[in-house]
Amino acid sequence: MSAGGAVTLDDLVGRVERLEVRCRRCPRHGRFRLARLVADHGAGTGLPDLAVRLAAGCPRATAADLAERCFVYYPQLLEPP
Repeated sequence: MSAGGAVTLDDLVGRVERLEVRCRRCPRHGRFRLARLVADHGAGTGLPDLAVRLAAGCPRATAADLAERCFVYYPQLLEPP
């Protein structure tokens, strides 16, 4: 974990090969190769920061109503090991 307590991409190395990403507010979802995420964003990138970066391309990312904004989460990380 980073100093701020957020799980980083580096923390996932060896645990997952692909990271599943979903939005709670729209049907957007996908699976990204962890190695590619590390190459593109850096191993020290925290998952909250990654969520913001991944949501940036969505028209809902900047919705005026906070309840309508993208809410990215990682379903496979919510499941018990």
